[in-house]
Amino acid sequence: MVMSVAFGGSGGQGIVFAAEVLAEALFEHGLYVSQLQSYGAEVRGGSVLAYVVLDDKPIENPFIESFSIAVVLHRAVVARWRKHFENSSVLVVDSDLVGSELPNAVRLPIARKAMENGVGGAENVVAVGIALRLLPIEVPKDVVLRVLSKRRNFEINARALELGLSLGEEAKNMVARSTE
Repeated sequence: MVMSVAFGGSGGQGIVFAAEVLAEALFEHGLYVSQLQSYGAEVRGGSVLAYVVLDDKPIENPFIESFSIAVVLHRAVVARWRKHFENSSVLVVDSDLVGSELPNAVRLPIARKAMENGVGGAENVVAVGIALRLLPIEVPKDVVLRVLSKRRNFEINARALELGLSLGEEAKNMVARSTE
């Protein structure tokens, strides 16, 4: 069952935080996880990719060539990781911040929806919710909330998670329609 979930974006968007939250929630849910990240020296404003590999047995090699699910929040990461994104099984991009350079993508206005729902700046946690809905396993929301409760800004992050779960349901429906 080896799967992977990637978050890509720009430095300062909390991409690594998103992967850490997802990895901890999956671990608490009883799965084996490995979390990795890649970013340049420019960090703030530069490209950032963080991903989680999960399995129901120990992970032998966490280095992969494509992702089961990828959520891209900014075009800054696209050029460097294009091949990985293009080969991903499910790719969700922020329709306002990532152009049409990834034609295989499900497009959602993630940052705009976050602003409209009063959770601007927590798009990374919205991305966690989207990824959780797209996974073929059910991770209880209370597990993720328990992980988030150990971090700053719990109330905003809890609302961002709810928004992400809702957008993830929308993304799941879009993926299903595109494979019909």
